[in-house]
Amino acid sequence: MRTGAFVSKNGVVSKAVGVQPKEALLFAPSKKSSSQILREQRIAMKHNNKQIKDRFAQATKRA
Repeated sequence: MRTGAFVSKNGVVSKAVGVQPKEALLFAPSKKSSSQILREQRIAMKHNNKQIKDRFAQATKRA
């Protein structure tokens, strides 16, 4: 996998070298595979859903 930062200026992608104009889109490739990213997103989504359900149950619980 390639490393470093890349820049897109007017639809042309090239390796970013030096100072870039503020309207340029800078990006860098991820060191993770797409399956790793999806797995992490699923785990985070499950955790967030559980947390929402727990807090909603706590907020609606009668004392």
